[in-house]
Amino acid sequence: MQRVIISILIFLTPLYVNGQLYTMSDYYVQDALAINPSYAGSQDALSISVFDRFSWVGFEGSPKTMSLSIHAPMDNERVGLGLFLVNDMIGVTSETRIVGNYAFRMNVGYGKLAFGLGAGIILQKINWTKLAAQDAGDELLADNSASGVMPNFSLGVYYSTSKYFVGLSLPMFLSREFDAGKGRYAVKNNISEYNYFFNAGYDLDLDRNFRLLPAILVKYHKGDAMQIDIGSRVMFKNRFSLGTFYRSKNIMVGTIQCKVNDQLRFAYSYDFMVGNRIQYKYNSHEIMLNYIFDYHTNVTGPRQF
Repeated sequence: MQRVIISILIFLTPLYVNGQLYTMSDYYVQDALAINPSYAGSQDALSISVFDRFSWVGFEGSPKTMSLSIHAPMDNERVGLGLFLVNDMIGVTSETRIVGNYAFRMNVGYGKLAFGLGAGIILQKINWTKLAAQDAGDELLADNSASGVMPNFSLGVYYSTSKYFVGLSLPMFLSREFDAGKGRYAVKNNISEYNYFFNAGYDLDLDRNFRLLPAILVKYHKGDAMQIDIGSRVMFKNRFSLGTFYRSKNIMVGTIQCKVNDQLRFAYSYDFMVGNRIQYKYNSHEIMLNYIFDYHTNVTGPRQF
């Protein structure tokens, strides 16, 4: 049985690398730098966000993701720069991405239109020695690990006003697969492996104390079904918010956010699967901590998205 499991993992590794939708997060609305380089500088101040996500809790080898987002506009406000760091771990696979982001921003109508470019490196490692094999001399474990350092790029466009935003992006569009014969990863530009993202949101005043923040995120990959996140948050006195989102494949997301002050924001989300036909129901947790420096009342941000 152990040989069968290892064989399946080896077979699925190229699919995990090439065929998956982009790494999931519940906070693409609050900080979209992970999926769209043109988001850099959109908070109109230096913004730092930390994310920690635990997926499929209770399942051995479940995915864990830690990420850091830093971005700010430059003095002329036409340029936004950002840095995004993320580490994904799932089973014996570890992937680290280090991405620098550049956005050129211009005033259009009542808001700003930005065009973005992201460039960075991906460090991929698969450590087979972490697998518990019954046969220590198993040939499938003869090669202790597979690793590589690969370049990648992102493109995006983002338009935002004080009331709404619309974004379209192509994050980390280069694909790669492991060449067992050469013992290294090969980088490819395969259009069929692109991940396309579209997201939008609106800030609607209900009365003096309550605001409604609906949003949608659409992710498309040719080799997988289209995934849609849709839902909204209700904010009370610009400090506390509760929200719920529905994600394709029968996943519900509940969120709670608190603005401690105009600079510090904390959020927690809980993902759970719904439906009677689902055999394995493993839930996920994610937390976000965001701090905005040098906030002044005369700047546009910090926005709620």
